[in-house]
Amino acid sequence: MRGILVPALLGAAICIGGMAGEVTVTYLGHSCFTLEAGEKIVMIDPYASYVPYPGLPKPADVVLITHGHIDHCPWCFGEKDRVQGNPVLVWPFDKSKRVKEGLWKITDWLTGVRFIEATHVTAGGHGQGLVCLFAFDFGGIRFAHLGDLGRPLTPEQVEALGPVQVLMIPVGGFFTIDAAEAVQVVKQIPSVRVVLPMHYYVEGYCPWKQLAPLGRFLERARAEGWMVREFDSARMTLVPDGLPERVEVWVLPFATE
Repeated sequence: MRGILVPALLGAAICIGGMAGEVTVTYLGHSCFTLEAGEKIVMIDPYASYVPYPGLPKPADVVLITHGHIDHCPWCFGEKDRVQGNPVLVWPFDKSKRVKEGLWKITDWLTGVRFIEATHVTAGGHGQGLVCLFAFDFGGIRFAHLGDLGRPLTPEQVEALGPVQVLMIPVGGFFTIDAAEAVQVVKQIPSVRVVLPMHYYVEGYCPWKQLAPLGRFLERARAEGWMVREFDSARMTLVPDGLPERVEVWVLPFATE
């Protein structure tokens, strides 16, 4: 493991990972996804063993960490075996616990990663501290992961995210935005074509019964007229010119092995 990365700040960037191709997205449960293009794998928010989804450990070349809670950063709790290989770990906070906002180079193949500070604290006063929202181009597609976002986006955050096409968004409420607020956030980003819901209650796997199940968000999504597609596989391959023309919610089952 190569340790915590201190990335290089960019004024402008061309992302090698952003060259058009195809990207395989795998949902590993809770808020954890991998994105694979060519032979390179980006993982976001792996969980510690306290969160007993079966998808980890898995390999990665780069790991993006939105914040230091047990369901998003196993290294913060002494677990070093949740990610296989020798990944670059991206910790987005400075010594004062603020997000190092800006456009950062992570590796020579993953550049132009936008770090955006957001609150973890919800309108109901739950959650704690700050989170980092990540937005980046990979395989010719612009992705964003909203971590444990606690409130709808500000205009400044929307602008910083850019023309996101695939959005990984929490929907379970209590510690994050809830189903209604998640719908609001999707509508704040008109470029979004694929919504990947995360951070919701699953019996036997999510330790926090305060979170709402996925169904509440899906009901609201259907009420908006958005197509909801439920897949049989935790893995889905995307190509830049194959994204839907309108917003769709894609429900991936979590990986079981």
